[in-house]
Amino acid sequence: MTGSIVAACGDSGQATPEIGPDPELQPEPEPEPEPEPVELADTRYDPRPQEPTILRDVAMIDDEVQWTHPFVPGHRTTMDGRVAIRVQGGSDEVSRLNTNLSFFLFVPERIDEPIVSGPRGARILAEPEPFDVRFPPALGPDVFRLGHHAICDPTQEFEEVGERTNPYTCGANGRSDCYDLVIISSTSPGFGAQLWGTPVTVEVEQPKTRDARLVDVVLGEPVKGAYLPLTSEWTEPAVTVDGRLLTGRLGRVSREWTHPETGQKFIRPYDLAYSVLPSEAEPCDVTGWTAFHPLSHAPFDPQMVGTYGLAAYPFRDTEGNPIPDGEDMGGTYPWVDREGANVFMAGVHGRIAEQSEEAFPRRCVHDGCEQLTENIDFDRGYMVAGLWTHGKLVHLDGLINSIDWAVGVTPQAHWMVDLYVDAAGTTVPVRFGSGRFIEQFRDVGPYPPGYTHNANILDSLQNLPNWRPQARTVTPRDVVWVMSTGVATDEVAFDELLDPAAIIVSNMQASITQLYDGSGRSMAIPHQHNGQVRVLTGAGLLTTYELQPNEVDEIHLQNGATSLRYEVPAYGRVEAGTARVEPVALGGVEGRGLWLSGDAAIHYELASQPELEVADLTIGIFVDDRAAPDEARELLRFSDDTGIVLRGDTVIYVRGHDVVHEVSLPPSDGWMHLGWQIDDGHRSVTLRHDGFALDRFETDPPIFALGEGDLVVGRQDSPWTGFRGWVDDFVVLAHTVNEEVACNHARGTLVEVGDTAEATLRANAEQYPAWAHAEVAEAAGVSGSRFACIHDYTADHAVRLDDLPRGTVSLREAINFPEGPLRFGVPRPDSSGNSFCLGCHTSEGRGGLGLDALVADPSVPAEHDRRRQPSQPPRRVFGNIPPGWIPPGSGPGSPDEATQAPPEGLLVDEWLLPGAP
Repeated sequence: MTGSIVAACGDSGQATPEIGPDPELQPEPEPEPEPEPVELADTRYDPRPQEPTILRDVAMIDDEVQWTHPFVPGHRTTMDGRVAIRVQGGSDEVSRLNTNLSFFLFVPERIDEPIVSGPRGARILAEPEPFDVRFPPALGPDVFRLGHHAICDPTQEFEEVGERTNPYTCGANGRSDCYDLVIISSTSPGFGAQLWGTPVTVEVEQPKTRDARLVDVVLGEPVKGAYLPLTSEWTEPAVTVDGRLLTGRLGRVSREWTHPETGQKFIRPYDLAYSVLPSEAEPCDVTGWTAFHPLSHAPFDPQMVGTYGLAAYPFRDTEGNPIPDGEDMGGTYPWVDREGANVFMAGVHGRIAEQSEEAFPRRCVHDGCEQLTENIDFDRGYMVAGLWTHGKLVHLDGLINSIDWAVGVTPQAHWMVDLYVDAAGTTVPVRFGSGRFIEQFRDVGPYPPGYTHNANILDSLQNLPNWRPQARTVTPRDVVWVMSTGVATDEVAFDELLDPAAIIVSNMQASITQLYDGSGRSMAIPHQHNGQVRVLTGAGLLTTYELQPNEVDEIHLQNGATSLRYEVPAYGRVEAGTARVEPVALGGVEGRGLWLSGDAAIHYELASQPELEVADLTIGIFVDDRAAPDEARELLRFSDDTGIVLRGDTVIYVRGHDVVHEVSLPPSDGWMHLGWQIDDGHRSVTLRHDGFALDRFETDPPIFALGEGDLVVGRQDSPWTGFRGWVDDFVVLAHTVNEEVACNHARGTLVEVGDTAEATLRANAEQYPAWAHAEVAEAAGVSGSRFACIHDYTADHAVRLDDLPRGTVSLREAINFPEGPLRFGVPRPDSSGNSFCLGCHTSEGRGGLGLDALVADPSVPAEHDRRRQPSQPPRRVFGNIPPGWIPPGSGPGSPDEATQAPPEGLLVDEWLLPGAP
């Protein structure tokens, strides 16, 4: 008898031993085939970077003196984002700016499609020219400079006792909107800055319509505030929505500061600083800002901690080094958001004139540009730190960091630089421009309509215009702002920076640290680790950080992971002379990418962390492969000597040199995103191609460990065996993500693909296995069987959340917020079990990022709940409400007849959110 016998019902429950053929009579089992080694190519290619797939314009302004991209000027605004003031001041050589306050009006109603994908130019402005008002303190005979300006408008989302809200109805028949504001400015009667607080009333006719316009600005009596010695002005000021926190810049002259808690005295060349009003002072009272502190003190200041998010964590530089209490931040040109949650600052040196002509062959766009004098500064390279980054500075990518060098704004100052080659080796020039003003053109330009007169001042409307669907962001992420400098506007997503379990977040920007002297005192001079060598010359304010154009150093690619839970790599190290950091926002699927020649690599050094070695992982990287399609080249190598090799449209998993698994990819041209979900103790590996699951591999022993040692991108084995092409957005998270977020990592969003969808989209969806579609259906709670991660890597913002392909239905909210939607008159749903929300909210989270932010409160309807989602607009609106101002959408829309809000305002949630089911 052959076969086996199993226990039957009623038996003792023990199985009868298996009876089978006599093993001595069985043939010997065939041995397992020996693994085949991967044959890596070692072709020696021209190491010069090839022309990027997305060759976006980075000059920002053309020869007709027009913007080349959509633009929102980086002005300071009222808390509804409408009345704006130019930040920039000036001295006698800059007419108007030396005596005037320049007001503008932002009109979101003029926006007919999302900002970053709409027509080029500053279309949000009612008029490109300002409404100028003479500022009396600037007219004094002893004043040589009018400083920078900010608006103080303490109009908050929730009612405050004694509040004075803006706007209010005024003018003929109450049909205008008026704002009572305080303008914070400074004048310089000598080597010092005199602060001023000036009451102002601004009138807007036809408010909240496409035809809105400023008609009157009336200044009250200026009030003197503090006098700041040893500075020529108080620059880049900003005031938070409560009217109590003033931030700005002192100018890097050495000054004494006494620690208010310890009494220790510091003498440092401070730049970024802040002052908080005492509790007894009224909002915007300029006389109350008397004690000024270096920004590094904020996380240790009892007045700041627990009130403003930027003080939630001690600051760290982009490599994770602590910035001690009382030291300078090592950056300049600050902006603090309206809630005081995050601080942004610049920190990149560079002039085109100092660069090697061999490394960067160049010529003038217009004759004579080589005779112009570029500024010596570090006013580019914006970083962010605060609540959303656990205190760590992160160097941002994208067009708001369009250029590293101080090339002039006006077209006459632009350069053509031979930055790339094509496949045949022919040079591909790139136009450089708009990095900084040029003194020779400072007053006269020419400048494009709506120019702010300072290329390097940053601001953002944040979520203010989000009541209007056309003004909302289109990037498929959860926490996104439209941000602007004086020359560029882009969307910035913060999701990975918020992630408490991110291990690597590399956007291919260089890290930035600062210089300290031999005694550990900050010198207030940043250092960009872009592979170039700089040396200090001079002393004090005359110190310069001079480039040595013919020397090279190793590159530190920033690791933007901000986790405090894990010891994350400080940076990705690239051997000196083997690669370069792009000086402009090119080479990447967004902003900058890194060209790997085939003989270059990025090394991320990992510490021993046993809990990380067994953690589930999400890994992703964008690749634009330029090697021959039959060449196998190293892409990733892990600490356990397992790795990933790319050969054309084939992904190969290796252990050592032995092939353990191969996956054929759908054919592609240009960028593609490769992502992996690694779980079950690293025994299960799911490959996602362009954001959609394609293959699942089960293995024992485990694979792709993050143990002590280097995680390598590119060459690891032998010379010229590494990946050749562009890479961007390398991400490693110590957790898995849902299907929509995985698609978001690939810069896409998930949709259900119906029968009426375009044939190419249906065919693309059908390239992926049925089990992958079934997992998406289960995650979204739908019954469909065909889905896709829609993406487009041929241009910036080519996939928009507001404009999905015909015949598709979004799955974003069904996956990320299944307990939703928010409803007017109904408490917020409980999200305490939502894994998407738990990706940022943790038990140790601070400033609204704890678990209590997710728990349902049945006693408070959503419109009165202080816990609001990042994309929600301010909850109250004031002044005149035109007929049909908010069109019907998810909610019923605003009234069809003209309405006037009471002093306490009206709730926009009633018009934007659906009601009770």
